[in-house]
Amino acid sequence: METPIVNLTDADLESVYEPSEDSFLVIDALEMDLQQFESSKPAMCLEIGIGSGVVITALAMALQKYCFSYFLGIDINPQACKVTRKTCAINKVDIETVQMDLLSSMCRKNIFDIIIFNPPYVVTEPLEVLDDRFISKTWAGGHKGRQVMDRLFPLIPQLLSENGLFYLLVIKENEPHDIIQLFESLNMTGTIVAERKIRGEHLHVLRFKRKRALE
Repeated sequence: METPIVNLTDADLESVYEPSEDSFLVIDALEMDLQQFESSKPAMCLEIGIGSGVVITALAMALQKYCFSYFLGIDINPQACKVTRKTCAINKVDIETVQMDLLSSMCRKNIFDIIIFNPPYVVTEPLEVLDDRFISKTWAGGHKGRQVMDRLFPLIPQLLSENGLFYLLVIKENEPHDIIQLFESLNMTGTIVAERKIRGEHLHVLRFKRKRALE
């Protein structure tokens, strides 16, 4: 997968997450499944917390070679939505953006073939999650780094299509194996599909799908 061109100004960086190793690891995990995407031809793709738009733009650039897909990116930060629109324009792909807190306004069921979430995962004091600064919302994860992502997990089975895939970026402190067990209770199965150690962080990408009758 090609890495998109991202042009962030100093003003953008005051509130929008700059692409980093976690972003690129998610792209790498998606790249490993490109052959599967070529076969399944995902029609509806969603990224939650788009930031600069680098991940969903990379996916859109790759999938346009195989199929016609709809791409939706959401973020609580209106500046992130603006920057993502700029990123997709630079890289000549079409992505719709919506300002939204996680999936608070999403009412459609079982429609997304790919869902991606690179959440705020840093372990912090619980109150830091409530910081009004948008840049803090890109990293502050509260207790176990999971206060934000735990809000989202129960909604994933409602939004994922029958054969859909959910990609989640976490760190070791988020207890990835515990998250996999949590999804078991949601009738989904998960595996670690990519990992990387950087600057004191051990990053993991988890991929989830619905359980089948014989699984």
